[in-house]
Amino acid sequence: MEKLLAIASLGQRAYGRWLFQRLLSGIIVVAGLTIVTSVMLSAILVGGLWATYFSLLYYGIGQLMAMVITGALALMAMAALVFLTLSGLHHLRRMPRTLLKQLPLTSRAMDALDAFTNGLMAG
Repeated sequence: MEKLLAIASLGQRAYGRWLFQRLLSGIIVVAGLTIVTSVMLSAILVGGLWATYFSLLYYGIGQLMAMVITGALALMAMAALVFLTLSGLHHLRRMPRTLLKQLPLTSRAMDALDAFTNGLMAG
C-alpha cells in the first residue's frame, strides 16, 4: 500500500512539474508575441500619425495646427492603450486560480507573480 502511495505521489510531482513547465513555456510564448505585436503596432501608429500630419499639411492646415492635432491624436491613442493595459491587468488579477493554487510549484510562482503585479499597480 505504501508503495502505491509513493508511486502516486511521484506521479503527481512529475505531472505538477510538467504542468508548470508547460505553463512557463506558454507564458514565454505569449510574452514574445506581445513584444512583436507591440513593435508592429507602434510602427503602424507612427505611420498613421505621419500620414495624418502630412495630409493635414496637404489640405492647407498650418504647420503648428497640424502638429497640435497630431499630438492630440497621439495622446488619445496612448491614453486608450494605457486604459486597455490596466483593464487587462485587473482582469488577470481577478482570474480564478483554484487549479494553480493546488500545485506547490505553481502556487509559489503565482505568489511571486501576485507580488509583482501588486508592486506594479502600487507604483
